Amino acid sequence: MSNGGQTRGSIFSGVLLILLGVLFLFARWHPDLQIWHVFWHYWPVLIILWGVAKLVDHLSAQQDGRTRPPMVTGSEVALMLLVIFVLAGMGLYSRIRERNPDLDMNLNMFHEQASQNVDVPAKTIPAGSHITLTTDHGNITCHGGEGNEIRVSASETASEANESAAQERLKDVNVVIEQGRDGYTVHPVNQTGHRGNVNVDLDVTVPKSASITASTDHGNVNISDVAGKIAVTATHGDVEIHDVGSDVAVDMIKGDARISTVAGNVRLSGRGDEVEVSDVTGDATIEGEFFGPVHVRNIAKTTHYASQKADLTLVHMTGRLELDSGQIEVSDVAGFAKLVTKNKDLDVENVAGRLEVTDVHGDIKVGYAQPPREEINITNESGGVDLTLPAKSNFQISASSRGGEVQSDFDVSLPGSHPEPHQDSDSGDKSAPSRIDGKIGTGVPRIQITTTYGTIYLRKSS
Repeated sequence: MSNGGQTRGSIFSGVLLILLGVLFLFARWHPDLQIWHVFWHYWPVLIILWGVAKLVDHLSAQQDGRTRPPMVTGSEVALMLLVIFVLAGMGLYSRIRERNPDLDMNLNMFHEQASQNVDVPAKTIPAGSHITLTTDHGNITCHGGEGNEIRVSASETASEANESAAQERLKDVNVVIEQGRDGYTVHPVNQTGHRGNVNVDLDVTVPKSASITASTDHGNVNISDVAGKIAVTATHGDVEIHDVGSDVAVDMIKGDARISTVAGNVRLSGRGDEVEVSDVTGDATIEGEFFGPVHVRNIAKTTHYASQKADLTLVHMTGRLELDSGQIEVSDVAGFAKLVTKNKDLDVENVAGRLEVTDVHGDIKVGYAQPPREEINITNESGGVDLTLPAKSNFQISASSRGGEVQSDFDVSLPGSHPEPHQDSDSGDKSAPSRIDGKIGTGVPRIQITTTYGTIYLRKSS
């Protein structure tokens, strides 16, 4: 019986699997090889293999007298899609690991780890010295101790094709204390190289009088109980600083920041997530895009927060400042307060000094537990204003809403007041004023409120 009608199977699937197997085996012994990079740069080789396989299929079918296989089969399409999906997943995982090297997803099938702890011989330094702490990949923990010594404990972790290779990689890394023109530097040697990066965590005890500069590209920074100035640069990681006797400056790109109990000024800049700053005897400045929430409490001098959507200045804040995605809350400011923002609701309580508020596309709520003594100026665009004052307050008020109402619990219809009718588009009622001007008691301080579209409420508290 003739078999000329039978279709010969294609060899392409087998060739593709052999190629992938060779690549994975090569990656097993050469971890630096990134298969998805190879695929990205050399994917036309698959087309060449496909063409060669189809040519072999055609010649073999002619020789055997069988029908040559179709140009593309369903199984080949499914296999190609599976290969693309796997390689794309490996590429995505590699990018995630590059941006978040501390993320442990347990997906690295080709590497094994080895770790070791190393104690560096202590070094005596002069009081008040400047110390620089650096590691490319790893956490930095620094705290003040008794005496005038630098004591360093390092935890090192390497990842290689097998545990033996990882242990050999650790032998290349050494943590040193070096003296330079600007003080002393603690850092790992041979941490990065063609064989890959070694994660080195530093735990450092320094004299309390020292000043510290700390830097890590991928890792957290924790500094405490140091009297000197602190400067931190953290690219990807959290920063925690507390019980510091001088100025603190932090520049970061990603992570949380917690800074507390600082006898000096605090400056936080860059980008990040949650922020907590509290108990600062000097100024507190936060500049950048922090996606929060942001909590600031008890700042003795001036608090300044600046981002694309808010510019806030608060003098002697004994209470708190809190920001999230849609709202800003301020309470208990002993001095001047200036708030400029957009697309956020504002809730302000108990500002003893002059208050200036400018908002766009948000509602403003202001309250006082005691009668105000300084000027209040509130300007809003496309939002309402709600101001609550004690019944015994004295003030002179000028409030107007171009596209809304002005309502008052205080009797400001006194000589000199000028209510203007507001046309209600539904009922035709003209009794509700869109503007009031008047004086209560001594007429000091002056309060001025304006909004384009929104209702102004002047409320009286008991």
